[in-house]
Amino acid sequence: MEEYDQFAKEYASGTEDLEQKTRRDFYSSLPELKGRVLLDVGCGCGHDGAYYASQGAVVYGMDVSEKEIAMAQERGCGEFVTAAMESLPYDAEMFDVVTSLYAIQHTVDVAHSILEMIRVAKPGGTIAILAKHPFRNLLESFVNDGVSDYYAKREVTSYIFNKSIKLIENGHTMMDYLDPAVLQSASLELFEEKTDFPASEQVVPGLTYPTYMMLKYRKLE
Repeated sequence: MEEYDQFAKEYASGTEDLEQKTRRDFYSSLPELKGRVLLDVGCGCGHDGAYYASQGAVVYGMDVSEKEIAMAQERGCGEFVTAAMESLPYDAEMFDVVTSLYAIQHTVDVAHSILEMIRVAKPGGTIAILAKHPFRNLLESFVNDGVSDYYAKREVTSYIFNKSIKLIENGHTMMDYLDPAVLQSASLELFEEKTDFPASEQVVPGLTYPTYMMLKYRKLE
């Protein structure tokens, strides 16, 4: 994730220009935010945090990129810190809502990171995640890296925003998001598959496939 320090401004610009529909879909899946205490995991430049604050949420955010966090802090819409999602620097049962948009695919251990989000959520709280779809992972692995094994632990070369940015991300399977330990701690209330070309590269011309998925969990009381 340190690579985001290298193109923080370009990523922020692409986020605002090319991911508007993606974000509207994600925002529409969230509960009422007024008065809620919200954590944005992998908050980037604070684009989403600013929206959440505009809806009346008390916003906290964390990201591994120091430059992205500096940009988020400039917005003045919440409390933003540099940290890793694998070890969230917050007390248990602190947040009404935990969000993560296009960030969790960077972790090596998706299930562990989701369990961290569940840990800091209040009982009955919402954990809403938008993540790169594993099918897109597989196509990018095959086309960009020559790796054809869906189950292999691997790094995946990915291009976004009309190929203006190159990323190296971890490859994952659907079971990483549906791990038994996760489903023992939270119920899965929403699962949707979506496509967001050209924000995401269409690695096989003419082939329509899911590029991201939305999952909404509710922490068991």
